Amino acid sequence: MHVRRDFPYCLRCGTLRRGAAPTSFAAPQLRGLDDPTLLVPLTGPITTLGRGDDNDVALPDGSVSRRHARVVRDASGFRIEDLDSFNGTAVAGVDLHGGSARLADGTELSVGDVRMVFEQPRNARIGSRTMVVGTDLTELPSATPEQEVPEANGPLTARPRRRSGWALKQVPTDRPGAPHWVLSNTRTGVYLQLDEREVFLWNAIDGDTTVRDLLFAYADRFGELALPRIEAALAAFAGAELLRGLPGQRDEQEATAWRRFWRAVYRSLLKLEVSVPGLDGAVTRLYGRFGWRFFTRTGVTLVWLSVVGGLVAFFGVAQGRQHLLDFGGAGLWGPVVLAAGYVSALAVHELAHALAVKSYGRKVRRGGFMLMMGMPFAFVDTSDMWFGTRWSRVVVALSGPVSTAALAGWFAAGAAYLPVGPASAVLFHLAFGLYLNTLFNFNPLMPLDGYQALTDALRVPRLREEASAYFRKGLWRDLRARRRPGARQAGMAAYGLAVIVGTYGFLVLAMLAWRSRLGEWLEGRVDPPWDTVIVAVVVALVAFPVWVAPIRWLIRVVKRRRGAAGGRPVRPMDGAAVEGTA
Repeated sequence: MHVRRDFPYCLRCGTLRRGAAPTSFAAPQLRGLDDPTLLVPLTGPITTLGRGDDNDVALPDGSVSRRHARVVRDASGFRIEDLDSFNGTAVAGVDLHGGSARLADGTELSVGDVRMVFEQPRNARIGSRTMVVGTDLTELPSATPEQEVPEANGPLTARPRRRSGWALKQVPTDRPGAPHWVLSNTRTGVYLQLDEREVFLWNAIDGDTTVRDLLFAYADRFGELALPRIEAALAAFAGAELLRGLPGQRDEQEATAWRRFWRAVYRSLLKLEVSVPGLDGAVTRLYGRFGWRFFTRTGVTLVWLSVVGGLVAFFGVAQGRQHLLDFGGAGLWGPVVLAAGYVSALAVHELAHALAVKSYGRKVRRGGFMLMMGMPFAFVDTSDMWFGTRWSRVVVALSGPVSTAALAGWFAAGAAYLPVGPASAVLFHLAFGLYLNTLFNFNPLMPLDGYQALTDALRVPRLREEASAYFRKGLWRDLRARRRPGARQAGMAAYGLAVIVGTYGFLVLAMLAWRSRLGEWLEGRVDPPWDTVIVAVVVALVAFPVWVAPIRWLIRVVKRRRGAAGGRPVRPMDGAAVEGTA
């Protein structure tokens, strides 16, 4: 697993980093689960536990033998050994029977009847432990059952409450004084990034506290009456299906079958996905067998040598020996092998993303294919990396295109140095196509790997949306007020313009492709003007993610004006829809 160079232990398994000096760092510890005052720092190579006073840690409990167990630190981390005790030593509920077991971060163990947990040290650079509440648990009082939603007399008297099935973690940041947390819905895989104030609100929601109570508690803590911010946070929690009890909120189960049907159609038109859940176990096994080798210093060096060497071979040698669309006499087998090679490279690309996620000890929840604006894409869900650092997310985002470029390098070397013929010609076309694929994935204007890496590097998660909004509204507002945009505003405006041009350019290419394919297929099968109607409908469906946004904006404007004309103030939370991407 990836380990910070300024930290000696793997937080997942407790293994010491090679060359680390553990005595110069805060030591791991055993913490009592029933007795909070029981703290056993593991500073020495061997720490003995028992009832006798001659042990390093004396446990005055009748179930503990005089010399009961010992914790040993070696080159692979920490392990606990049972010293043939009378009542036994158990790790994660399994009795050792005189044997030993490795200790990973968060491992629970029992020395006789004394329950403890093994913990690696944490600090702001590492981040807090993930606090997980499963779907079978809830922090809400038992007097408020999950099925009963409290009725609200108004926005301020509503009593919102948390739904079960969530995880919360403070994530390390490189900006001092600006901590942030990630809140995840473990049922749906939706992630929200929170600041200190939003975490305060989340922790204050208990099913009994009203929105008015939250307002005054927030004012007491932060010194301001910030109702719009509180409403926005509650709306975000509700949009992630983590909150119940807000005025006007309807759960998916309470919606009519017709409404659920149209919601499903709407989501499919925005982005149609076919995914396979439960991939984490298979990816974990692949990572344990061979995948980890690609993330060692040797593996990373070989990958980059493949990238650089391949570029030299392609542009320096292969281009002079091969020609595009010339398969060297391979016949029909040339395009067939080419298509198979592209599909295999696509699988390697997504597997590289998944293995990079596992290298940080996170989970790969699902993977599959999606259709966006009529164009097919493969994907693996790497959203669990929101529990990691932003640079770890950059590594995960770039691992896919770098693996594609490395494969292209090997194919380019084959095209450059194999004898001229069908094999070298097919390899040349494979290398050419994969280099184009790498450039496409590095394109920072589309929501692909390059864009994800750019947003994390710049610390602007919604870069496309913010830049486009500034170009459409903020820039002209500044110019009308005769305010000269600064360097950041100028960059946002330029990027926003590029995003708008690139998005509509991509849409035009997609529509032309579909129009060409459909036109050729419909010719002679459907009489005019119905062939034109069919093409127009398909193109409109392909362009749905683009034209639906202004339509929704227009509907919101009309509703707002109707509400103002009727004398009813429209609150920021009314009709709000929260959408999150990871």
